Amino acid sequence: MRTYEAMCVFRADQEIFNAGVETVRAELVKLGAEIEKEEDMGVRTLAFPIKKQQQAHYYYYVCKMDPEKAHQTEYALRLKEQLLRFLMVRRDD
Repeated sequence: MRTYEAMCVFRADQEIFNAGVETVRAELVKLGAEIEKEEDMGVRTLAFPIKKQQQAHYYYYVCKMDPEKAHQTEYALRLKEQLLRFLMVRRDD
């Protein structure tokens, strides 16, 4: 299993953010990830509008999973409408 970092950018609305965090967490667990760390980074102003949004709520995950599952996770997250953007990278240990 490898360690991955995922940065998720949600819409700034608190209800949408809460639902989005739970959805992403459930998706990670469903695909066999072991979540090691989660961090709420708060609402920030975007450098440029994304889907007509000027602000977004950032959330950070560190998890361990199989490399095959990482690709499935990226595909599953791409379909979530609460997410404006996300980035998942492998962490060098």
